[in-house]
Amino acid sequence: MSKRTDLISSITTNLSGHSNFTVSSELPFESGGNPLYLNNMNTVYVNEQQLDVEELYNTLDQGVVNITTTTINAYLATDAKEQFSDIDTVVANLLTAGDILTNAIDATKSYDIDVTDDVITYTFEYNYTTI
Repeated sequence: MSKRTDLISSITTNLSGHSNFTVSSELPFESGGNPLYLNNMNTVYVNEQQLDVEELYNTLDQGVVNITTTTINAYLATDAKEQFSDIDTVVANLLTAGDILTNAIDATKSYDIDVTDDVITYTFEYNYTTI
């Protein structure tokens, strides 16, 4: 399974108690010039994972040890005029959902908020570093 699939599964589990929110397995592509998360508010969309592979060191037998950073972004848009009372819990659950890897030497999770017109967009970034 990919990290993206595992993350979607974890997000789905963590948001199961929040009936106002859903999780899509689709990629957040654009439809009619708008990303799907703007067309389908209160739905979490998880983007493809992006890999950054760097050489960490060479071994004595001419092997190479790489360090890989996997970055996955997730998006959630909500109506700014009708904000949910449990949005802070939803955000916390989305961050906690990032605790999916046990073999990562470093795992970071963060989010940004962007308010445009009457839409609040939460962009979550999950980074996993493995050797």
